[in-house]
Amino acid sequence: MATSVSAFDEFKPPSSSFWTLSRTRSALRVFGLAVMIVYSLLTIFPFYMLFVRSFVSTADSAQLHLWIPEARPVDMNSQVGNLAVFYDLDLRDLKDALGIPRNAFMGARETLAQISKKYNIPQEQIENYFEGFYTFNGWYTLLFGSLQGTTFWWGLFRTILIAFVSLGLLILLSVFTGFGLAGLRRRDQMYVYNLYLLQMVIPVMLIILPQYQMFQWFFKLFPGYDVQNSAIRNVLQIFALILINIKGTALSTMIFTSAISSVPRDLEESAMLDGASRLQYIRHILFPLLKVPIVSLTVIQLPLFYNQFLEPYVYLDPANTTLLPFIANRAGQFSTNFQVIYSGVFASIVPLLIVYLIFRRFFVEGVMAGAIKG
Repeated sequence: MATSVSAFDEFKPPSSSFWTLSRTRSALRVFGLAVMIVYSLLTIFPFYMLFVRSFVSTADSAQLHLWIPEARPVDMNSQVGNLAVFYDLDLRDLKDALGIPRNAFMGARETLAQISKKYNIPQEQIENYFEGFYTFNGWYTLLFGSLQGTTFWWGLFRTILIAFVSLGLLILLSVFTGFGLAGLRRRDQMYVYNLYLLQMVIPVMLIILPQYQMFQWFFKLFPGYDVQNSAIRNVLQIFALILINIKGTALSTMIFTSAISSVPRDLEESAMLDGASRLQYIRHILFPLLKVPIVSLTVIQLPLFYNQFLEPYVYLDPANTTLLPFIANRAGQFSTNFQVIYSGVFASIVPLLIVYLIFRRFFVEGVMAGAIKG
């Protein structure tokens, strides 16, 4: 006689090993999520502190602030000279805002209270003018101030222009150099590599003065170069900086030579049989295959070109300088305005961040293509 099996008898509870494995996986997920959150916070925290410090006045720069401090009123006993030196106060703007004639003498030791009494200006009007002065001094001085004939925006424009033009020309020249070296024998390639590696041994500080003198001798052949702030002088100085950036580097040469050497020769021979020239082969076949080395070189070189300080400081006039030298000069000559430094450093990061956010899809595709190919 067959015995009937109930639904309760058919149900078998999961074994203890199943529950143990499930709990272990859940714990690992939680642990991984916690690690990613902590890592993200540690990565973002320096940028957050940099942003907060840009709103901390120079007088309070030695204090620790974890958030933007409250705006404090201006001290009426503050001397005008100290405000001009430590906070880059423009006395012409102050006179225009308070209705004081521009030709009126304003002593460096005069206080705001004395100015209020001297020119019969209500104290509330002066306090309203300086409202938020300590909090936003760094950003206002950086974004709206000028120094030696240039501004933050012109410095940013020159920086972006030099960085992207240098990067584009460096990639183009490196591809042609790598294409030429890829056709050589391995032993001949090493001879050329050694010449490129030799320049990595020579410090930049050692050759920057001879390079500067060489460019000065060459540029003086152009009429109008000796005229300060002339168009020809500014263009030639930027041109010199781009030439220094695109000179053959061992890194870019090795990257593209190795990548082009891995491309089968059959592709080039097939293109030649179809009537394509070498230039057409490089443009239509080789360049699309070099997405990975192009992305790799861009990630390495673009921040280096963008964050240049020594070369622009030496080769460019103060009125024709790039972003970082402008920030260094804008921080003060007889004192240091730390708000300008923090604001400038944070502002200089934003363009690179925007470039990454716009082109991150290409960066990821290039890296993933190299990983899949490998």
